[in-house]
Amino acid sequence: MTDDEELSVADLVGKRLLRVTTAWHHHAEDEPSLLHLWLHLEGLGPVLFHTPGTGLSLRTDQPHEPYSMEQDGHVTVTNDSPNVPVARFVGQTIRSVREIRYRGVGIDFAAGLTLQFPGASIRLLALDDDLLLACDQHLGPVEASLHEDVTLARVVQTCHGFPSQWDAWTTGGQYLYLRYRRGEGSVEQHPSEDTDAWDGAGSRLWTTWDDGTGGGIIDLADFLAMAGLRLAPEAEISGTSG
Repeated sequence: MTDDEELSVADLVGKRLLRVTTAWHHHAEDEPSLLHLWLHLEGLGPVLFHTPGTGLSLRTDQPHEPYSMEQDGHVTVTNDSPNVPVARFVGQTIRSVREIRYRGVGIDFAAGLTLQFPGASIRLLALDDDLLLACDQHLGPVEASLHEDVTLARVVQTCHGFPSQWDAWTTGGQYLYLRYRRGEGSVEQHPSEDTDAWDGAGSRLWTTWDDGTGGGIIDLADFLAMAGLRLAPEAEISGTSG
């Protein structure tokens, strides 16, 4: 990777977090606000998460030096930042990256990402030009407008073991291919179940993990728990022998 190279969310899946760097904006008497976040990822280097406007931008970029912002305060840069929520995941591998959308009256935009690690997940949000990190906390009224397409309306098991695999559709209509083989689970997004359409821009890796068992059989409930997915209350579940 070269500096200033734009990244897709799929580039982050399966990468190990090595360290965290943050840049904080100090202005007058206000509490410092998070301006930039760099996640140093194995195989990618430092990845900058920032808010150039609406939504969240990702690119490879070296952390900046501290600098002044003329009449608008100054910026400090902290390497190996221990006090930000994402620092708790240093040494862990990103299992899944999912888009978070903000939906309101006449408004619909990509507001951030959920990064799922083996033990828990964290949301990186770009709201009102601010960068917010949230592990477990509820963000108040804004929560009603934040949506992840992780609820499955229909699941069809196409193979029961070696591998265990399913075709699945979210409540938002997105097709997902679920697969578990040799202890490795994966979730792929594709335009449809038609494999001839799997090479285009509508395809990407959502989730990957290796549980170390080498197994080829897993039940749906355990797979969904590992993948960060869930069933809708009225989900249609069916299957055929494979």
